[in-house]
Amino acid sequence: MFRSALACVSKPTGLTAGPMMNQKRGVQIFMNKAILIGNVGSDVKEFETKNGKMRATFPLATSNRYKDKEGNTLEQTSWHRIALGSTLAERAMRIIQKGAVVQVEGSIRYYTFTNKDGVEVNGSEINGSSFQVLSFPKRKTDEEGQDEDHTAEINTENS
Repeated sequence: MFRSALACVSKPTGLTAGPMMNQKRGVQIFMNKAILIGNVGSDVKEFETKNGKMRATFPLATSNRYKDKEGNTLEQTSWHRIALGSTLAERAMRIIQKGAVVQVEGSIRYYTFTNKDGVEVNGSEINGSSFQVLSFPKRKTDEEGQDEDHTAEINTENS
């Protein structure tokens, strides 16, 4: 039955066995993309690069929950350094606060630097290309200690 079904499939036209069919194509496809959703660990820090461009960084915590052999739910938290350039840095300074839940899209960048003790240190960061604040941290609104959601525009920005 399968042979008869395959016999009905038409063969591509225009392809002949010849010198072109034996050559390997040089097509290369690369992708470096990270999408993270997590909790902001501290307020955004802004700084100026050697080139005079503004950059902003903040730590983002993501968690993975799983069950161990005994059925206990465990949680593993990973911290990521998020780096934003120019326009995104300015916007992040205005709206991202410690405790916010943020989605960040960008690429992974690895780097090496020498610390103040002369030791070479490897690091990584997410070079953000866009972000969206999914929820803002709660803040105190009165003396009784009631929490109220901080309201502001949820924003996605591209650099």
